[in-house]
Amino acid sequence: MPARVADLGVRPTPDDVLTVVREALAIVCEQPLSRITPTTSLDDLGADSLARVEVAELVEERLAEHAPHLHIGDADLEGFRTVADAVDFVAARV
Repeated sequence: MPARVADLGVRPTPDDVLTVVREALAIVCEQPLSRITPTTSLDDLGADSLARVEVAELVEERLAEHAPHLHIGDADLEGFRTVADAVDFVAARV
């Protein structure tokens, strides 16, 4: 079951953001959570440009309570190579 951001506390920690990003990738890319680590390549998960947009939308939605203006732009998505790249980007903005 996906983490409820309301359960994550007042301000999500980097570990909380990692959980949200991993769960979004698991849903969109239809991969088991066990396969998704910070060093996992987004390409290895099959995260093409459309999948990355879907993941970004899920992450933005789940973190909206804590970061209502969070937006992960297309140019940013293109720059993400690993799960950690996405997590670092989001964690710096929540």
